[in-house]
Amino acid sequence: MEIKTYNIKNFLLPESSRSMSCYHAKVMEDGIMKLTIHDCKRSIQLRNDLNNPEEIPEAMEKLKNLADGINNLIEFIKANYEK
Repeated sequence: MEIKTYNIKNFLLPESSRSMSCYHAKVMEDGIMKLTIHDCKRSIQLRNDLNNPEEIPEAMEKLKNLADGINNLIEFIKANYEK
């Protein structure tokens, strides 16, 4: 059986010389999923073991809820601060 891996890194502001903000999304050969978000001197990491069937829906729910929260914040900023 082929082991599925995922490894994507991107800067959040690629054209900025002032920002080193980035994310690193990874599923390693051992089935561990990590999403790390870096901004300046701080970072957060979401982690799940995809070999554990109970953690697969947990991983997807974490990611969906984070994406929903980000999209809601974008809409708030557009409605209240974008000119």
